[in-house]
Amino acid sequence: MIGWLVINFVTARHKHLNRGFLFILFFYHSALAITYYLYAVFNPSDSHLYYKIVSEKLGGVLWSDYFGAGTDFVEFLLYPFVHFFGFTYESSMIVFAFFGFLGFIYFYIFFKERIQARPLIFGLDGVSVIFLLPNLHFWSASLGKGSVIFLAFGLFFYSLNSPLKRIFAFLIGGWMMYEIRSHIFFVVLIGIAVGYSFSVKGVSITLRAAILTIAGVLLMIIYDDILRLTGFEDESVFDPLVSHRASELTKATSGIDITSYSIPEKLFAFCFRPLFFDAPGALGFIVSFENLLYLYLFIRILFPTHLKNLLLGDPIMKTCFFTFLGVSLALSQITGNLGLAMRQKSQVMILMMFVILKLLDIDKLSELKKEALKRGKFKKLKQRLEVAKA
Repeated sequence: MIGWLVINFVTARHKHLNRGFLFILFFYHSALAITYYLYAVFNPSDSHLYYKIVSEKLGGVLWSDYFGAGTDFVEFLLYPFVHFFGFTYESSMIVFAFFGFLGFIYFYIFFKERIQARPLIFGLDGVSVIFLLPNLHFWSASLGKGSVIFLAFGLFFYSLNSPLKRIFAFLIGGWMMYEIRSHIFFVVLIGIAVGYSFSVKGVSITLRAAILTIAGVLLMIIYDDILRLTGFEDESVFDPLVSHRASELTKATSGIDITSYSIPEKLFAFCFRPLFFDAPGALGFIVSFENLLYLYLFIRILFPTHLKNLLLGDPIMKTCFFTFLGVSLALSQITGNLGLAMRQKSQVMILMMFVILKLLDIDKLSELKKEALKRGKFKKLKQRLEVAKA
């Protein structure tokens, strides 16, 4: 019922949204939430640990005892549902799955506001295809960091379309992102700074200076906290720590040794593996189809015209691209476990899909303009012939 009310409210405010598709998205996300729950019943899942810590008050007696960064923030969000409303583990899973669905709503608005010409993938609406990819839903439909940070990303990028009018979404999304993964928020701020710095289209010098100043101030404010939270206070220990972390992750059953990989190889493994031949179990085999689609779409944009459009693109598209690139570079250095890669990349892969759809959108708009120009010339020629005939 709450989902129905949310969809009606959103479509009333944003007339360009497809109400029917949002209901399909809701039931699809719910189905993947049930799938994850069944997966968690028979496999180890952090969701059980989150609920156990909060329900048994292992982290403290008061709600305020749970406030903190990372996993503590998930427990902080869970606490009132468990102790004020008496939610069970299953009820808590539903609430956090709904957080993930809200993330999809905000991302859907973001996509629809920026993409105009309805680009197609295999003859189908590109936006609909991307939003129905199962891996995005599976890891954002459970009790844990995935659903919360996906909502944070959705809020944050939704706000970038109109930052002054959506300042509340900007602040809430940024705060949640910072609390869940402070280093990711750090990369997002860098992505905004770089995206606006290298954009000319639609960006005045004043706006560019303001954006860079705000991003710079935020980076200085949170820099010390990020070093403290990630344990990288001594920069000299960064490389050994990353190497150790990567080595530890390869010990899992779905691990691959990335410590000897080059940076391009690590990026490829993070973004496009598993690919059938190295799929870790049934879940990995299913995800391989999705990775194959990612690889196909990525190859499609490696043409000079697309690279030129990316270079000349608007600041939002560049922000999404640099954020995706920065987060992928950071996570690929320590992700030696394919299962972990499948989960972590779902947070940012949707940003790259936006960039790809936006480039396809630019192509289609260009084709429509050419067709309109041809029709206009044909119409004028026909009028001249009719005059001459008369």
